[in-house]
Order: sequence, then structure tokens, then C-alpha cells
Amino acid sequence: MKTRKKLLLLLVIPFLLGVMSACSKEAVDDNIEVYSQGEIEDKEIVIENNDLEFHFFPETTQFYVLKKSTGFIWHSNPENTEDQGGFRKELESTLTLRYNTESGSKTLLNNYGLSIEKGNYTYEKLENGVKVNYTIGNVDKVYYVPKAVPESRFLEFYDKMSKSVQSQISMSYRVYDINNLRKSDDKEALIATYPDIVDEPIYVMMDGTPQYLIEMAEEKFAEVGYTAEDYEIDAARYGSTKSQDTPVFNVSVIYELKDDGLEVSIPLSDVKYKQKYPIVEIRPLPYFGAGGESDEGFIFVPEGSGAIINFNNNKHSQNSYRTDIYGWDYALSRDAVIDETRMNMPLFGISKNGSSFICILEEGNSYSFIEAAVSGSSHGYNYACANYNLLHSEEMDISAKSDKTVRMFEEKLPDEVLVQKYIFIDNEDYVSMATKYRQYLMNRFPVLVKKTESDLPVAVEIIGAIDRTKHYLGIPFRRPYELTSYEEAQGIIKELNEAGISDLNVNYKGWFNGGILHKAPNKVKLINELGSKKDFKNLVKYTDENDVNLYLGATIQFVYNNSLIDNFVVIRDGAKHVNRKVVELKPYSPVYYGKIDDLYTYYLAKPSYYMNNLNSYAKEIAKRGVKGIAFEDIGMILSADYNKKNPVSREEVKNMQMEKLKELASEEYNIMIRSGNMYAVPYADFIIDLNLGTKGYNIIDDEIPFYEIVLHGLVSYAGSAINLSPDYTKNLLKTVETGAGLYFCFMSADAFDLRDSRYTNYYSSNFNDWKDEAVELYQKMKDDFGHLYNQFITDHQKLAAGVYLTQYEDGTKVIVNYNDRAYNHKGIQVPAKDYIVEGGKQ
Repeated sequence: MKTRKKLLLLLVIPFLLGVMSACSKEAVDDNIEVYSQGEIEDKEIVIENNDLEFHFFPETTQFYVLKKSTGFIWHSNPENTEDQGGFRKELESTLTLRYNTESGSKTLLNNYGLSIEKGNYTYEKLENGVKVNYTIGNVDKVYYVPKAVPESRFLEFYDKMSKSVQSQISMSYRVYDINNLRKSDDKEALIATYPDIVDEPIYVMMDGTPQYLIEMAEEKFAEVGYTAEDYEIDAARYGSTKSQDTPVFNVSVIYELKDDGLEVSIPLSDVKYKQKYPIVEIRPLPYFGAGGESDEGFIFVPEGSGAIINFNNNKHSQNSYRTDIYGWDYALSRDAVIDETRMNMPLFGISKNGSSFICILEEGNSYSFIEAAVSGSSHGYNYACANYNLLHSEEMDISAKSDKTVRMFEEKLPDEVLVQKYIFIDNEDYVSMATKYRQYLMNRFPVLVKKTESDLPVAVEIIGAIDRTKHYLGIPFRRPYELTSYEEAQGIIKELNEAGISDLNVNYKGWFNGGILHKAPNKVKLINELGSKKDFKNLVKYTDENDVNLYLGATIQFVYNNSLIDNFVVIRDGAKHVNRKVVELKPYSPVYYGKIDDLYTYYLAKPSYYMNNLNSYAKEIAKRGVKGIAFEDIGMILSADYNKKNPVSREEVKNMQMEKLKELASEEYNIMIRSGNMYAVPYADFIIDLNLGTKGYNIIDDEIPFYEIVLHGLVSYAGSAINLSPDYTKNLLKTVETGAGLYFCFMSADAFDLRDSRYTNYYSSNFNDWKDEAVELYQKMKDDFGHLYNQFITDHQKLAAGVYLTQYEDGTKVIVNYNDRAYNHKGIQVPAKDYIVEGGKQ
């Protein structure tokens, strides 16, 4: 392969504070390196290890991976795209991206038509892989020949050529001699363009020179030592490099074979773009492993507990699937919330014709969303891929200077690397995919080890205090309102403990700093309405002496009830939007989906602030004899800080939180999280509010317990609180099918105490109303499943519509029937809306 050829195009465009804006600011240059491959010497590059072969084809930069154990081949792109009309070039691409225009609209570019076909790329061999550098955009191919140079400079290379070559080269150039100009020549214009002409003739390549002559000249000049660096010097002499006001992007992709699969990485430091055209999304290998209309298989997406989209399911009219990894970034604005999409697992997978793979988003996953679609919706292929949000933006009001609203972008990309790994599996089923992912997690996080003992895990959330309006001298104040005092909480725990619940995990929520919507947790103050310090000490003492895991609930990232006497200063400690506004939040209405302006306001704190608070909170509760923290947000909500002066990317925040959780776990804190974003799971002792199903998007064909197959036997988890569920029976059956523990939400107060409050969601949590049923349910489930919680799930099948089988390591089979009629399983009746247990060590 020839030496990589480069051209620095000096493209001058105005920019405003590093972003698009309408205000005047000194312009800067955008230096875009244009890659040009030249002659390709390698027809194919083959790299292999014990498990895989990687075959790379430089002419198209496409590749395939061969699994040695089966001989199955996974292609980077569909093999037959001729009949795909306008989608052909996109299907042939190994990378697509979107950029923003001044109007705010996003434009999609693919690297086949705008890089590969043009030859605007280079590649280089690595020890175990290949690196490909793409220039994507409407950039003409660059030929490294002198376009306009003084005679002495031209002859420096020309004189080294043979007479026959000189004759060929001369056909492409005209010599401008100030003493021998044509009548049509404009002498003054020539002097202005080529100042050296007053001293010596200038050799200028003629406009309209045929491409074959330019290619020949490039080859001959290279043979006598003319380099890309020489070209850059010559091009800069007379400004002959023309500025092109078009979107141009440089992206490098690295493919490397690892022991466990194919690793694909994109260094963001190598991504170049013009400030006028900010890059907002990037999508590597959008059609890797795509299945055609004649292929059999399915797409796995990490929707909720996991979901299957069958190939060619004829759901052409349905929207394609798209959901954010780790949910919404609260530092980005939104006017309404209709559906809060989130994925807890950063991966997707494809099963095709008897084999399968999972793609794990290892680094940069916090920026990503997964998309998937079936054949017939746009083209003839079923596909799934990851798409990464890059430069984020907000609208900025400049009404004082213009009647337009402009969009402000982040100034630059973070210096990070997007990494995703493809792990190839001989089998075609989702249980094998989940098992492989479990092995991957256990290898990557040594703290994830299989349980040695089994017991039915039970989580009980106890609501301490809420805030309600009270009037003093006719003035309304929000004050703590007791739902479960310290003494009453101890009483609830004691009753459950004495009823035989042995693995009892209590999340005491709303216990300090004013209640559920508490003040910043940099200091911990007990609530007088809940009792005395002695009452709280007695609660802690009881849980400690009776092996009850007590977790004290706290919200860390958000600040409620901000006041002049706390340590939170909004302008100093609040996270910022891209447009420099403080992230000020309000709850959203489930009826009209918009913000509820008159309820309450809260703030997203900047990461350094809330990390300090977390340190303080951990120390404060440890002083009180408790080393259990129930996070209301960390492990579920992940948000960046776009403060221009000190930005913290979402990926940086994720890594900060991971390190803190790791530190707390090493200091023997017990950790409870909600929802269960995968980066937090290795350090969690219990996950509550884990999604045991999906949202039921129309494109989905089946929901599966993928997440639960991965975690069962490693970490205790439970779905939503059974007694608060709108469908108690379905919640219970999902708990059984997925091997989850039990989760209840209790308070000592009556539901009547919640009237006219913000907390009517706790309407069904009175302990006295539920305690007998809770104990009875616990005893039944412990008898049926108590021996299974240290075992891996080894199989899961759909036996019929609404009937599912879950199998464990010891052979125990649990069959769940969601239907209104009984199901006959090999002569055994599974009652309607019930389950049976077969085999195992019951």
C-alpha cells in the first residue's frame, strides 16, 4: 500500500463561541484532512486466531468474519444489494453519520457513496487488525501534482524525468512568462494571483486536463520524489487549495480480533468536522449480519427484560425500533414525556440461519441508542445496530439581536473511544446469547460471582415521611408528614422477621432531611415528626441484631427543596444545558404529557457536587451504624453536565459513578439500586423495580427474560412492588417466570393520609392491609423456589401463546400460564393464570 496521502483543506467558516450562532465572532479555520487511497496493492487481508478468521477487502473496506467451529460467515454488509434502489449505497456502507444544518435539521450521509466510491479513504494493517480512515463528503479526489509553481520549483522535479515523460507532462501545463504573454492574458491579474511571475515564469496545470493525464502526472512526479508534503507547500503558495463550503467528515474505524470476538472502535479524537456542520450521530456497521427475506432468524433488542423481533415478520407499517441506552439524559431539554424509553443492557444481537452473535457496547455506550427494523419497511433486510449521539445541542434565544432562535452545540467531542465487541455463538437461541453475556460480565467484573447459598430475596420499601402543605398564621409551608415513624418501621420489620422472612432487605425511604423529596444529602438530619434519635437507634440496633439488611434511601443527583441555608447554590452547583442554562426540572403530567408548572421544581446537580454529597452521606449513615444505601437515582438515571467552562460527558459521569460504587462495595457498604443500569449492577446487592417485561411495542414479537437469565444466581432482583401493581396477578406470574424475588412497599399510615397529596401512588401500601397476604405469598414462593436463587437459568421456552417454561441448573422446571384457560403440559394441567413446578430439589 502506498504511503497515505493527505491534503489539508483550509476551510474558513464563522462560528460563534465554538457553536452555531447568529452573533459575530472572529472566524477560525477548519482543518480537514482528506484521505486518498491511491493504488491498492492488497486484494484481501486475513487475520485469524484460534476461534475466528477476519477477511478484509481494501477495495471496498467491507469484510467478513468466519467462525471456525461452524464455518458460519458473518458479513459486514448484505451480499446482494443491486435491487435495493436508493438504499443500495447505504446498505454497502460500513458507517453512516448525521450532521446538523443551520436550520436544525439532520442530514444522513453514508461512507460508501461519499468516501469508498471516491477513493477518499486509507487503510493500514495492525498487529491483529486493520484501521480504516474515511473522509466522508462531497470532496473531489486529490491528485498530488503541482498545480501552480515557479519555474525553478517545477524544474526541480521535471528535470529528473526522462525525455518521453517530460513530453507527456508538458501536455498538461501552460507556462506563464510575464515577458511573453498572450493578448488575452490579464497581466495585472496574473501578478496578483502569482506574485513570483515578476521574477520567473510560472507553470500552471491547465483547466480541463483529462483525468488520465492527471493520474499519469501524479505517478510520474511521485517517482521523482514529489510527496504529499511537497503538494501542501505548493498548494499554499498561491492559495490554490480552494475552500469548499460543504460538509466533510473524517472518521477512523479500527477492527481488531480479540480472544473473545471482533472489537470495533472509533477514536473520537480522530473525528474531524467543520464547525458549521456539527456531527450529531454516528452509526458503525449498520448492516453487520443483516438477514434477507430468505433468511430465518430474529433480532434481539434489550427492551425491558429483553425482546425478540422475528425476521420478515411483515410488520412493515410499524415504526422501526429505537430506544436509548440508560434512558434520557436529564441535562438535555424536552417539553413533554409521552414514553420514557430506556434500556439497561448495552447490547443487541442477531440470530441467523442457525448461528448468532451479540454485540456488546463496551465504551461510549452511554451515548448510544439501539435501532432495529425488519425487511420491507425500507429495504429487503432485517438489521439491528447501535447509533451514537455525539455533539449535543439546545435552542438558544437571541431575541435581543434577532427574531430567530438559533441552535447551540457543544464545542468539541470528548477525547474518548467508542468500542463495541461482537461475540459469535454457535447456537441460535437467546438463552445461549444471555449465557454468553453472563460469562462476559463475570470475566470483566470479578466481583460478580455466583451465590453459594439460596434463599428467597425479599425487598420491602418503607415510606417514612412525605411533604404536605401546612398553614401557620395563614401562610402555607411544605412540612414533613409522618407515614411511618422510626418506631413503626421497626415494628413492621419485626413482624416480617418473626413471620420467617429470612432474606429481608429494607429500603427506608423518606427518613431524613424533610422526607422523600429531601434536601441535599451533604448533611443528614433526622425528621422530628418520625421520632427521636433513640427511636432511630433502636431501629438500627434491631436490624443489626436480627440480620436484616437495612438500606437508607437517598436521592443523590437531584436537589429538591433548595433553600438559602443549604450548601447548594444553583448557579454554582447546578448542571448546565448546552445553552448555558441551569438544568431546572419539573414533573410531567401523565394526562397531557407536558410539564406541571405549579407542583414543584428541582435541579440536576453537577457531578462533582453530588459526588461530594455522596461521600458525606455514606460517612453520615456509617456513623449511625448503617452501611446500606438505597439509591433512588444512581444506577437508573445517568446525565451529563454541559457546562461550557467545565463540561463532564455522560460517559465520564458513568465512569465516575462506577468508581464510586466500586469504592463503596470495597468498603463493605451494601447497595440497592433501581431499574439496574448494567454499569452499576456488578456492585449492587439488590435491584428493585427491574423491568420484568417490555413496553409491548408493535414491532416486537415476544418478550423474553434475557436480563434475568443473565443475572439469576449472581445478584438479587425484583420487579415493581407487587402491592402497588395495577395488575397483581400478572406481576406475580412475571416474578415467577423470571426468577425474581418479592418486593413490597409498606407504610404504617392509612391510605386516607395520602389524600390531596403528591403521593397517591402509595395508595395501596398500608401494612396492616397487606401483611397476612405478604407472609402467605412469601411462604408459598419459598417452598416452591427457595432452593433456586443460587442457580443459573439454563433454559427458557415459549410452549404456547401465553405459556412459558423456565428451567434451572438442577433440572427444576417452572411453567407459567398467563391465559384465562388451563394449559395441558404433557398430561399435567397448568391452571389459568397460575404456575406449576416440576422436578428439582423441592
